[in-house]
Amino acid sequence: MRVRFVVAYDGTGFRGLAPNEGVRTVVGELQRCLEPLTGGVPALVMSGRTDAGVHAWGQVLSTDLPDDADLVRIQRSLNGRLGPELVVRELAAAAPDFSARYSASGRHYRYTIVNRAVPDPFLARTAWWVPEPLSLEAMTGAASLVVGEHDFSSFCRRPRGLDDGNPVSLVRRVTGTRWQVLDPGDVLRFEIEGSAFCHQMVRSIVGFLAAVGRGKRRPEDLTAVLAARDRAAAEQPAPPHGLVLWQVDYSGAGDG
Repeated sequence: MRVRFVVAYDGTGFRGLAPNEGVRTVVGELQRCLEPLTGGVPALVMSGRTDAGVHAWGQVLSTDLPDDADLVRIQRSLNGRLGPELVVRELAAAAPDFSARYSASGRHYRYTIVNRAVPDPFLARTAWWVPEPLSLEAMTGAASLVVGEHDFSSFCRRPRGLDDGNPVSLVRRVTGTRWQVLDPGDVLRFEIEGSAFCHQMVRSIVGFLAAVGRGKRRPEDLTAVLAARDRAAAEQPAPPHGLVLWQVDYSGAGDG
């Protein structure tokens, strides 16, 4: 039986999403707790990886479980063992051909910044503290320039090449961006949506936008940075703890 998990987690205590021997990861913990419940260690397909310290509200995983698996019991047991740091929000049967990764049509990320002179201890695990004043108008203008299809080599960590020796394409399509001011007025949220994202792309974009907000870069500089296709042309990535994988879209996919 193909099943679909929707999981949320505070990434602070995990060394990322994917299994990694010798360190604590989200999927590693799920597999450890699933083994006695299902009689084996299921291979979990991920909608997209998250780095160490990155959080998720709508991470999606898929796998095959025995046809007689009690999904209600499995969800309750996993949440009892792993919650509240890591919770299974949904667990349901899916179409036989559903893949958390390949059936996805879009991904939605959020990044939160606390923009005040004094940090907030209650947001310290989930938001980047930037004490310098930021221009929301300038950051909004710069963010609009990433919408569309571009080669994001300047904003991505370069992956290994393909088996045939050719480089991996870093062309991606961003469908929307938005900055919001949250109550009490000094918490900023950046939202970005697209079909897919390469490694560190969202954090690198946020790092550049923050430089624009501080006045160290001009909004129009973003176009030249994209054209450079050189990671050294952009700013350093924003810290991981402000980032959340908010939602994965499966429009038109048979997800059960």
